[in-house]
Amino acid sequence: MRIVDCSETGLPPCAMRAASLNAPAPVEIASEHEMDLYIDDRFALHMVCTPEHLAELAAGHLVTEGWARQREDIRSIEIGAGGLRADVTLANGPAAPQEFPAITPQPWEESWLRRAAERMRGEEPLYSRTHAVHGCYLGRGDELLCCREDVGRHNAIDKAVGYALIQSIDRAECYLFTTGRMPADMVLKAARAGIPLMASKTYPTNEGIALAERAGVTLVTLRPNGFLLVWTDGTERKEHK
Repeated sequence: MRIVDCSETGLPPCAMRAASLNAPAPVEIASEHEMDLYIDDRFALHMVCTPEHLAELAAGHLVTEGWARQREDIRSIEIGAGGLRADVTLANGPAAPQEFPAITPQPWEESWLRRAAERMRGEEPLYSRTHAVHGCYLGRGDELLCCREDVGRHNAIDKAVGYALIQSIDRAECYLFTTGRMPADMVLKAARAGIPLMASKTYPTNEGIALAERAGVTLVTLRPNGFLLVWTDGTERKEHK
């Protein structure tokens, strides 16, 4: 997969200062950036995102929306100047129709998720400045591989998945810890990426649980008070702790 990223030329900052009507000094607010995604020279999607990690966003979106599964499925990703357009060329056309790949449940430790939650509170640089973005950690065992932030919770997941794809990380060994809730569309992204566990500080929805059970994705909620809820365990059983 070839990546050509020219977005640094003219790319806006991720945050800018703005005056509040009742604040004594300007505060930092998150920037919304717009990028058009083209797949094989055809317009696919208009994206509203945070202006960073745009190649990862494009790559991850291809995976979580079922266009591609592995690096070999993508011939090239080109991000134009200013990050206004992403051009993707697939190697052999879209991936064969499949809702999500087979997922094998993986053992996991509560301590991994607690560590991710703790670092999420202290290591989201853009959130700490703007209080207006979502975050997503990609973890593998006790190792936190990357943290990605975006104004959209779906985009934050796509960036984390895109990082794994570009770095040739085996997603079947990973988990996602997201600040967003876990409805069906978010769970579907993890399932299509072949990631066996998704965790959040918030609850899933009923459809999120149903989809996770069908796909074999483990769903976990880690509340700020330390209470852990395991909604699915990857083997079609719901549990609560």
